[in-house]
Amino acid sequence: MPAVSLASSRLKADAVLVMVTAIWGSTFVVNRLVLDSAPPLLYLALRFGLAALVLLALAWGHPATPGLLRDSAVVGGLLGVGIGCQLVGQIFTTASKAAFVTGLSVPLTPVAGYLTTRRRPSGANLLGLVLATAGFALLAWPAQLSGLNTGDLLILGTAVTYAFIIVHVAEAAGRHDVRWFAAGQIGLAAVTVALFRLLIAPFLAWKGAFFVSEARPLLLSRSFVLALLWMALAATVVTFLLQTWAQARMSATHAAIIFALEPVFTALFAAIFLAERLSRRDAIGASLVLLGILVSELRRP
Repeated sequence: MPAVSLASSRLKADAVLVMVTAIWGSTFVVNRLVLDSAPPLLYLALRFGLAALVLLALAWGHPATPGLLRDSAVVGGLLGVGIGCQLVGQIFTTASKAAFVTGLSVPLTPVAGYLTTRRRPSGANLLGLVLATAGFALLAWPAQLSGLNTGDLLILGTAVTYAFIIVHVAEAAGRHDVRWFAAGQIGLAAVTVALFRLLIAPFLAWKGAFFVSEARPLLLSRSFVLALLWMALAATVVTFLLQTWAQARMSATHAAIIFALEPVFTALFAAIFLAERLSRRDAIGASLVLLGILVSELRRP
């Protein structure tokens, strides 16, 4: 492939992953609103179940590839565990701490990559990772950072699983049809969450914040349906199709650096829709993340 065409393809992949990150920037707020009244695991099973049906409809008629079920099971299982831990963890901690701890997947990704593939990231990627992580920390560091609680530890598990998901998607995406691979990931994530929900059903009468929240009745209010549609269609169907396509064209570490943009978009949305002013610290953090992305583009293999 000519150098100009290859560079154009890489830039398209970067732009697509930036779009994915922008959509993800909205999910912490939406989830926080939903968790005030809805059972978290049941809500998550509905979100993934609806998204899986849409993705299966899009994939139907296209050929499946060898190893699809295996790769989908790895990502889907990790995804079900990771997002389940994140949702349950948000019951016990603040949204700002949840976003910060989840973002630790950025520096953890090259570690997961080395453990999985024994490949080291390039020097440019490592420098970009350091800059992006510093910018992410400036943007997302919670104002009230007290000691770790149960929710923080659960969400730390999310960060670890996300790091391995980023690595495995980067390794496997090029082997499969984008529609089938996205459908397999989400379908098996839905099965993982639904099975866990069934396993804990006999214990919902127990006391404790998690069991009390999961035992709530599911109220199909207008706001819940709109949130479910956004999370299932935009934040799952669209993002997983785009993420799978983009990650086939870049390394896992480079993808993790772009994912550090999530708090940048969160701050921008707050400025646009909530009239919150961007602080100097926010501006410096966003600049460092963007600089990290630019540096990681240097001499990409």
